[in-house]
Amino acid sequence: MSFLMMLIKFYLIVLLFRSVMSRQELYFNPLGKLVAKMTDPLFEKTLKINKKTADTMTPAFVLAAAVLNGVIIFAFGGFGIVESVLYAVSDMLMFLMLFYIICIILGIFAGNMQMSYYAMYFNRLASFWVKGVRAVVPIKSNWIALFAVILVYAFFTVLIGGVNYLSQLSSVITQGHADIFVAMRIAVKNGLLSLVWLLDIYIWVVIIRALMSWVSPDPRNPVVQLLHSVTDPVMEPLRRVIPPLGPIDITPMVFIFIIYFIKIMSLRLIGIML
Repeated sequence: MSFLMMLIKFYLIVLLFRSVMSRQELYFNPLGKLVAKMTDPLFEKTLKINKKTADTMTPAFVLAAAVLNGVIIFAFGGFGIVESVLYAVSDMLMFLMLFYIICIILGIFAGNMQMSYYAMYFNRLASFWVKGVRAVVPIKSNWIALFAVILVYAFFTVLIGGVNYLSQLSSVITQGHADIFVAMRIAVKNGLLSLVWLLDIYIWVVIIRALMSWVSPDPRNPVVQLLHSVTDPVMEPLRRVIPPLGPIDITPMVFIFIIYFIKIMSLRLIGIML
């Protein structure tokens, strides 16, 4: 069940990337060619719609992915259909929240260095949220990313809290009552825990970056560029104060220790506050 739901989310990410690519990029860019190969059978052969129409239907595809996940939960999880769909919608909203937060971070960080193809698309996916914040908060530096992340977190947390409340209402006979404040508190807590989980992903990014430095990869490779642009803004300041041990750069190990400390303290604060 989890594997099928992950496949649906992966394909949804592909559809989101397609929505920010031009038609030329879909057929001449290496990443675009891969996206086109995965999505053309759906749009051109099955639905018979052009790219412009498909882009406008992106929200419908997101909703369809959530409903399809709900059907999977209903079929294999042993829950009622309403409960399954509401859980799937909540799970999809949490997934989209994390996805757009990652897009904001990657898009902003990658702009500090030479942009790879991947960073360019992340930047486009995040532009809606960044422009929304910039319309209210006139910040031109990369600190705008922090406000954009807060906006994404607040927006999706409110939606998830509403879905949680509907889930309570659907099971009011067995649960006894529905409380909007409890539903929102659960949404806030789960959202914060999901953000803390992103720290684990960043740790793996740092580890991969450190391992790649041993083999001297091609600096023109877009993946290498993306890894450098994501890690350099936080690693370079540490390198200025942490001397290497001979030929060994211990900065990644120190940084991972710091991230683990932040993760543990964050989990404790979330547990105390919520």
